[in-house]
Amino acid sequence: MSSLAATQADGYYVPPEYLESGAYKKKSLNQFNKSKGHNQFLQRGVCRFELPFDGFCTKCDAICGKGTRYNTHKAHVDDYFTTKIYEFTTNCRACGDCEFKIRTNPKERTFDYVSGIRKKVEEFDTVAVGTHG
Repeated sequence: MSSLAATQADGYYVPPEYLESGAYKKKSLNQFNKSKGHNQFLQRGVCRFELPFDGFCTKCDAICGKGTRYNTHKAHVDDYFTTKIYEFTTNCRACGDCEFKIRTNPKERTFDYVSGIRKKVEEFDTVAVGTHG
């Protein structure tokens, strides 16, 4: 069997320098090739985040609707027992100047709007509407 057929059978190419240098004993093939990762989180720490609640930008008062998706930077900031607390950082779409910080809250099983955005508070009175009361 030729070496080309063997490479096609494996489904990936292994350079001869990788095997000859003995790097296969210490490094993975990705480390040997100095790969930065295959997705944007591994390359730049960016992930996709969807707003859990309606909110307002604190700088320009633009409405940020629930379910709006942002490319955010995800960072581990603290621990709650063994659960990691993450902080997501992104910019306002309307003004672009204001920076939102949203943090997970495992104690109350929710998200906290830390800075740059405030949660929209809606009160609903069932007696006034006449549904229950």
